[in-house]
Amino acid sequence: VTLLTVTYHFVMRVVVGQAVTVRYRHRKFDLDSPGFRLHKLEPRLYEILQVRKWKGRLITARPEQFDVRHLSAEALLHNMAQAELVHRIIMPLSLVPLLLIIPYGTAPVFVITSIAACLIDLAFVIIQRYNRPRVMGYLRRRAAIK
Repeated sequence: VTLLTVTYHFVMRVVVGQAVTVRYRHRKFDLDSPGFRLHKLEPRLYEILQVRKWKGRLITARPEQFDVRHLSAEALLHNMAQAELVHRIIMPLSLVPLLLIIPYGTAPVFVITSIAACLIDLAFVIIQRYNRPRVMGYLRRRAAIK
């Protein structure tokens, strides 16, 4: 049961990541849309959570997608929005194994793995949302200079 649950979480992440990459590889994200726009309380929340201190400690599946030395700010913003979307899709899918509590009855396995997985993905969403205003600010300052 544990192996099945862990396998689901791993495979689901790979499938969602690839599907979003294929679908949005050449599409532009509307970063001013309600789903991507920062809410006015978010900066304070990120300050309380001290995101700046721990954001660099999480592993990244594809670090080259966030390499500021080799990407334009526009490409970086696109990759950040895509990563946020992937993790936002994965979060509710992480809770699907909770449905298996009924037939298998091993609630702790499903609850622990599902909640932990969801929280990990939430951390990645927070990182993308924390970093995006900084990159957008850079683009605004660069445009003002030109």
